[in-house]
Amino acid sequence: MMKKMLVVFGLCFIAVPHAHAGTFNGFEQAFSNPAAVTTLSITHSERAMKHLPDRLGTLTNLKVLKIACLEELEDLPGDIGNLIKLEKLILHNGNGCRMNVSIPEEIGLLKSLKVLDLYGALDARGPGSRKPLPVKTLPNAIGQLQSLEKLNLGRNGLKAVPSQVAQLSKLKDLGLDYNEIHELPSFIGDLKNLRKLSVRSNGGVKLPQSLANLSGLRISMGNNSLTLKDQKILAGRFPGITFSFENEWDDATANEERPGK
Repeated sequence: MMKKMLVVFGLCFIAVPHAHAGTFNGFEQAFSNPAAVTTLSITHSERAMKHLPDRLGTLTNLKVLKIACLEELEDLPGDIGNLIKLEKLILHNGNGCRMNVSIPEEIGLLKSLKVLDLYGALDARGPGSRKPLPVKTLPNAIGQLQSLEKLNLGRNGLKAVPSQVAQLSKLKDLGLDYNEIHELPSFIGDLKNLRKLSVRSNGGVKLPQSLANLSGLRISMGNNSLTLKDQKILAGRFPGITFSFENEWDDATANEERPGK
Protein backbone atom coordinates (compact mmCIF):
# COMPACT_ATOMS: atom_id res chain seq x y z
CA MET A 1 0.00 0.00 0.00
CA MET A 2 1.31 3.46 -0.88
CA LYS A 3 2.27 5.55 2.12
CA LYS A 4 1.87 9.31 2.17
CA MET A 5 4.34 11.47 4.09
CA LEU A 6 2.83 14.36 5.97
CA VAL A 7 5.26 16.97 7.34
CA VAL A 8 4.05 19.56 9.83
CA PHE A 9 6.51 21.97 11.48
CA GLY A 10 9.39 19.59 11.01
CA LEU A 11 7.52 16.58 12.39
CA CYS A 12 7.03 13.54 10.18
CA PHE A 13 3.81 11.50 10.28
CA ILE A 14 2.88 8.48 8.20
CA ALA A 15 -0.72 8.36 6.97
CA VAL A 16 -1.94 5.03 5.65
CA PRO A 17 -5.18 5.39 3.68
CA HIS A 18 -7.96 2.83 4.25
CA ALA A 19 -8.85 1.15 0.94
CA HIS A 20 -12.08 -0.38 2.23
CA ALA A 21 -13.46 1.98 4.84
CA GLY A 22 -16.71 0.69 6.31
CA THR A 23 -16.09 -2.97 5.37
CA PHE A 24 -15.73 -5.48 8.19
CA ASN A 25 -15.22 -9.25 8.21
CA GLY A 26 -16.20 -10.20 11.74
CA PHE A 27 -18.62 -9.26 14.51
CA GLU A 28 -15.98 -8.39 17.11
CA GLN A 29 -14.39 -5.92 14.72
CA ALA A 30 -17.76 -4.48 13.67
CA PHE A 31 -19.11 -3.97 17.20
CA SER A 32 -15.98 -2.04 18.18
CA ASN A 33 -17.20 0.80 15.93
CA PRO A 34 -20.82 0.06 14.93
CA ALA A 35 -21.54 3.46 13.39
CA ALA A 36 -18.74 2.96 10.84
CA VAL A 37 -19.99 -0.36 9.50
CA THR A 38 -21.58 -0.26 6.04
CA THR A 39 -20.60 -3.73 4.78
CA LEU A 40 -20.31 -6.85 6.94
CA SER A 41 -19.21 -10.25 5.65
CA ILE A 42 -19.51 -13.35 7.86
CA THR A 43 -18.32 -16.64 6.40
CA HIS A 44 -16.19 -19.64 7.35
CA SER A 45 -14.55 -18.02 10.38
CA GLU A 46 -17.88 -18.22 12.25
CA ARG A 47 -18.84 -21.67 10.92
CA ALA A 48 -20.02 -23.05 14.32
CA MET A 49 -22.35 -20.12 15.06
CA LYS A 50 -26.00 -21.08 15.70
CA HIS A 51 -27.41 -17.61 16.34
CA LEU A 52 -26.24 -14.17 15.25
CA PRO A 53 -25.38 -11.73 18.06
CA ASP A 54 -28.24 -9.77 19.61
CA ARG A 55 -26.36 -6.57 18.85
CA LEU A 56 -26.74 -6.97 15.09
CA GLY A 57 -29.52 -4.39 15.15
CA THR A 58 -27.10 -1.74 16.45
CA LEU A 59 -25.32 -1.61 13.07
CA THR A 60 -27.78 1.02 11.88
CA ASN A 61 -25.64 2.25 8.97
CA LEU A 62 -25.23 -1.24 7.51
CA LYS A 63 -26.02 -1.41 3.79
CA VAL A 64 -24.66 -4.86 2.83
CA LEU A 65 -24.79 -8.03 4.96
CA LYS A 66 -23.19 -11.18 3.53
CA ILE A 67 -23.47 -14.55 5.26
CA ALA A 68 -22.24 -17.80 3.72
CA CYS A 69 -21.43 -21.35 4.79
CA LEU A 70 -22.61 -20.98 8.41
CA GLU A 71 -24.04 -24.48 8.33
CA GLU A 72 -25.03 -24.50 12.01
CA LEU A 73 -26.90 -21.18 11.83
CA GLU A 74 -30.55 -21.70 12.79
CA ASP A 75 -32.12 -18.30 12.24
CA LEU A 76 -31.76 -14.59 11.67
CA PRO A 77 -32.65 -12.45 14.71
CA GLY A 78 -35.79 -10.34 14.79
CA ASP A 79 -33.78 -7.17 15.36
CA ILE A 80 -32.55 -7.44 11.77
CA GLY A 81 -35.58 -5.26 11.16
CA ASN A 82 -33.66 -2.36 12.77
CA LEU A 83 -31.25 -2.26 9.82
CA ILE A 84 -33.32 0.34 8.00
CA LYS A 85 -30.49 1.28 5.61
CA LEU A 86 -29.81 -2.31 4.50
CA GLU A 87 -29.85 -2.62 0.71
CA LYS A 88 -28.40 -6.11 0.20
CA LEU A 89 -28.95 -9.22 2.31
CA ILE A 90 -26.95 -12.11 0.88
CA LEU A 91 -27.07 -15.66 2.23
CA HIS A 92 -25.57 -17.33 -0.83
CA ASN A 93 -24.35 -20.89 -0.38
CA GLY A 94 -22.53 -22.21 -3.40
CA ASN A 95 -19.46 -24.47 -3.43
CA GLY A 96 -21.13 -27.28 -1.52
CA CYS A 97 -22.22 -25.29 1.54
CA ARG A 98 -25.69 -25.89 2.97
CA MET A 99 -27.78 -23.79 5.34
CA ASN A 100 -31.21 -24.17 6.93
CA VAL A 101 -32.08 -20.73 8.24
CA SER A 102 -35.39 -19.36 9.52
CA ILE A 103 -36.13 -15.85 8.24
CA PRO A 104 -38.11 -13.67 10.72
CA GLU A 105 -41.21 -11.66 9.84
CA GLU A 106 -39.26 -8.52 10.81
CA ILE A 107 -37.52 -8.73 7.44
CA GLY A 108 -40.54 -6.88 6.10
CA LEU A 109 -39.29 -3.75 7.91
CA LEU A 110 -36.29 -3.47 5.56
CA LYS A 111 -37.81 -0.83 3.31
CA SER A 112 -34.48 -0.04 1.60
CA LEU A 113 -33.71 -3.67 0.67
CA LYS A 114 -33.06 -4.09 -3.05
CA VAL A 115 -31.28 -7.47 -3.16
CA LEU A 116 -32.27 -10.62 -1.25
CA ASP A 117 -30.11 -13.63 -2.14
CA LEU A 118 -31.15 -16.83 -0.36
CA TYR A 119 -29.45 -19.34 -2.68
CA GLY A 120 -29.21 -22.60 -0.73
CA ALA A 121 -30.08 -20.89 2.55
CA LEU A 122 -33.36 -22.65 3.33
CA ASP A 123 -32.63 -26.28 2.40
CA ALA A 124 -29.81 -28.30 3.96
CA ARG A 125 -30.72 -31.57 2.21
CA GLY A 126 -28.52 -33.21 -0.37
CA PRO A 127 -25.68 -35.71 -0.78
CA GLY A 128 -23.40 -35.71 2.24
CA SER A 129 -25.87 -34.00 4.56
CA ARG A 130 -25.15 -34.88 8.18
CA LYS A 131 -28.80 -34.68 9.22
CA PRO A 132 -32.07 -34.39 7.30
CA LEU A 133 -33.82 -31.10 8.01
CA PRO A 134 -37.14 -29.74 6.73
CA VAL A 135 -36.99 -26.97 4.17
CA LYS A 136 -37.64 -23.59 5.80
CA THR A 137 -40.43 -21.45 4.35
CA LEU A 138 -40.37 -17.76 3.54
CA PRO A 139 -42.19 -15.42 5.92
CA ASN A 140 -45.28 -13.63 4.64
CA ALA A 141 -43.49 -10.32 5.25
CA ILE A 142 -41.33 -10.92 2.15
CA GLY A 143 -44.21 -9.40 0.21
CA GLN A 144 -43.70 -6.10 2.06
CA LEU A 145 -40.28 -5.52 0.46
CA GLN A 146 -41.52 -2.95 -2.01
CA SER A 147 -38.01 -1.77 -2.97
CA LEU A 148 -36.79 -5.29 -3.81
CA GLU A 149 -35.33 -5.61 -7.31
CA LYS A 150 -33.49 -8.95 -7.13
CA LEU A 151 -34.62 -12.15 -5.40
CA ASN A 152 -32.63 -15.38 -5.62
CA LEU A 153 -34.38 -18.49 -4.27
CA GLY A 154 -32.21 -21.02 -6.06
CA ARG A 155 -31.40 -24.47 -4.62
CA ASN A 156 -34.01 -24.40 -1.87
CA GLY A 157 -36.10 -27.48 -2.63
CA LEU A 158 -39.06 -25.36 -3.72
CA LYS A 159 -41.95 -27.09 -5.46
CA ALA A 160 -43.79 -23.86 -6.23
CA VAL A 161 -43.03 -20.15 -6.46
CA PRO A 162 -43.92 -18.58 -3.08
CA SER A 163 -47.11 -16.52 -3.34
CA GLN A 164 -45.39 -13.55 -1.65
CA VAL A 165 -43.46 -12.94 -4.87
CA ALA A 166 -46.67 -11.63 -6.47
CA GLN A 167 -46.46 -8.50 -4.28
CA LEU A 168 -42.93 -7.53 -5.36
CA SER A 169 -43.89 -4.94 -7.96
CA LYS A 170 -40.36 -3.58 -8.51
CA LEU A 171 -38.75 -6.99 -9.01
CA LYS A 172 -36.37 -7.09 -12.00
CA ASP A 173 -34.45 -10.34 -11.44
CA LEU A 174 -35.92 -13.60 -10.13
CA GLY A 175 -33.71 -16.68 -9.65
CA LEU A 176 -35.35 -20.09 -9.19
CA ASP A 177 -32.59 -22.44 -10.36
CA TYR A 178 -32.08 -25.95 -8.95
CA ASN A 179 -35.52 -26.40 -7.42
CA GLU A 180 -38.42 -28.72 -8.20
CA ILE A 181 -40.77 -26.17 -9.75
CA HIS A 182 -42.61 -27.67 -12.71
CA GLU A 183 -45.07 -24.87 -13.38
CA LEU A 184 -44.83 -21.11 -12.96
CA PRO A 185 -47.90 -19.26 -11.63
CA SER A 186 -49.67 -16.75 -13.85
CA PHE A 187 -48.87 -13.87 -11.47
CA ILE A 188 -45.27 -13.87 -12.76
CA GLY A 189 -46.66 -12.14 -15.84
CA ASP A 190 -47.97 -9.32 -13.64
CA LEU A 191 -44.46 -8.35 -12.48
CA LYS A 192 -44.18 -5.51 -14.98
CA ASN A 193 -40.55 -4.68 -14.19
CA LEU A 194 -39.23 -8.25 -14.47
CA ARG A 195 -36.35 -8.45 -16.95
CA LYS A 196 -34.51 -11.62 -15.92
CA LEU A 197 -35.99 -14.98 -14.95
CA SER A 198 -33.87 -18.07 -14.37
CA VAL A 199 -35.45 -21.53 -13.96
CA ARG A 200 -32.51 -23.79 -14.82
CA SER A 201 -32.44 -27.38 -13.56
CA ASN A 202 -36.02 -27.72 -12.38
CA GLY A 203 -36.87 -30.93 -14.22
CA GLY A 204 -39.03 -29.22 -16.84
CA VAL A 205 -41.03 -26.03 -16.30
CA LYS A 206 -44.38 -25.05 -17.80
CA LEU A 207 -44.58 -21.33 -18.54
CA PRO A 208 -47.85 -19.35 -18.19
CA GLN A 209 -49.14 -17.42 -21.19
CA SER A 210 -49.20 -14.30 -19.00
CA LEU A 211 -45.44 -13.95 -19.58
CA ALA A 212 -46.30 -12.58 -23.01
CA ASN A 213 -47.36 -9.39 -21.18
CA LEU A 214 -43.73 -8.65 -20.28
CA SER A 215 -41.39 -6.77 -22.60
CA GLY A 216 -37.62 -7.15 -22.55
CA LEU A 217 -37.71 -10.37 -20.52
CA ARG A 218 -34.87 -12.91 -20.73
CA ILE A 219 -35.49 -16.45 -19.48
CA SER A 220 -32.73 -18.98 -18.76
CA MET A 221 -33.98 -22.58 -19.05
CA GLY A 222 -30.84 -24.72 -19.22
CA ASN A 223 -30.95 -28.36 -18.05
CA ASN A 224 -34.72 -28.81 -18.28
CA SER A 225 -34.75 -31.78 -20.71
CA LEU A 226 -36.05 -29.63 -23.58
CA THR A 227 -35.86 -31.00 -27.10
CA LEU A 228 -35.16 -28.73 -30.06
CA LYS A 229 -38.86 -28.97 -30.88
CA ASP A 230 -39.77 -27.85 -27.36
CA GLN A 231 -37.44 -24.89 -27.67
CA LYS A 232 -38.94 -23.88 -31.00
CA ILE A 233 -42.47 -24.04 -29.60
CA LEU A 234 -41.53 -21.81 -26.67
CA ALA A 235 -39.89 -19.25 -28.94
CA GLY A 236 -43.05 -19.23 -31.07
CA ARG A 237 -45.38 -18.82 -28.08
CA PHE A 238 -43.39 -15.92 -26.67
CA PRO A 239 -41.86 -13.95 -29.58
CA GLY A 240 -41.10 -10.98 -27.31
CA ILE A 241 -39.00 -13.02 -24.89
CA THR A 242 -35.31 -13.86 -25.27
CA PHE A 243 -34.62 -17.46 -24.29
CA SER A 244 -31.37 -19.09 -23.27
CA PHE A 245 -31.45 -22.89 -23.45
CA GLU A 246 -27.73 -23.25 -22.76
CA ASN A 247 -26.90 -26.08 -20.39
CA GLU A 248 -24.68 -25.65 -17.35
CA TRP A 249 -24.12 -29.41 -17.03
CA ASP A 250 -23.88 -32.22 -19.55
CA ASP A 251 -26.14 -34.64 -17.70
CA ALA A 252 -29.44 -36.48 -18.17
CA THR A 253 -31.40 -33.21 -17.87
CA ALA A 254 -29.39 -31.36 -20.52
CA ASN A 255 -31.45 -29.71 -23.25
CA GLU A 256 -31.03 -31.02 -26.76
CA GLU A 257 -28.47 -29.01 -28.72
CA ARG A 258 -28.14 -28.44 -32.42
CA PRO A 259 -25.66 -30.75 -34.16
CA GLY A 260 -22.16 -29.32 -34.34
CA LYS A 261 -22.65 -26.94 -31.44
